[in-house]
Amino acid sequence: MKQDLRQRAAKKLLRVTMPDGTVICHKSATMTMIDVLTAIGSENFPRITLESCYLPLLSQEIYPKYEGWMKPICDGWYMNTQGDTDQKYMQLMSIARQLKIDIEVEVGTDFATSDVKMKQKIKRRAQKLLVKFLDGGCIGDSSSVVTFIKTIVKIGIDVITRKGLEYKGRPLITFTKQYNDQIRIDDNRWLTIPPHTRDKYKMLRIIDSVMRSGLEVSMI
Repeated sequence: MKQDLRQRAAKKLLRVTMPDGTVICHKSATMTMIDVLTAIGSENFPRITLESCYLPLLSQEIYPKYEGWMKPICDGWYMNTQGDTDQKYMQLMSIARQLKIDIEVEVGTDFATSDVKMKQKIKRRAQKLLVKFLDGGCIGDSSSVVTFIKTIVKIGIDVITRKGLEYKGRPLITFTKQYNDQIRIDDNRWLTIPPHTRDKYKMLRIIDSVMRSGLEVSMI
């Protein structure tokens, strides 16, 4: 009997050469694109007019319908990562044209990837939050940002707003957007998102102490 010698098609990779010669290439096309956008800088994001699923590709809020696809970039910005490698190639080419930056974008299967750098990023992003409430409820999303937001909502946006809680000298919740690292959590309420999981953990502990809500907050 003849053996089936068919092999799975090699995974497509993105490789991007930045204007300064830096090469960005990971095993994940999403990770490559996030690193490229981080290098481009959040100050340029408002000039990017691309859409995904009829919504802006880059956003400072998490779209509830696509929260599983919304990945953090930097400075409170997120990207809707739906789409394959070819689509991300086209998106990066469009971004380069819109911003008039000279980057080389390639699609291939045999590129050398930044394995060590990627492992370090995975390790940093592995930490998640788990929040347990007195009523027995639990919140522990794969994203610490989503866990933080859902916890705030469950405790009560209005109650926390009235307490005037602050994060690093700034109001935790405001009625208008005042900072880049804020996300809209209600029609007229904006929440400051601490940048790191440990910062979110500390903020939730402070909220629990002030509110006496009996939260059990842990990093996993």
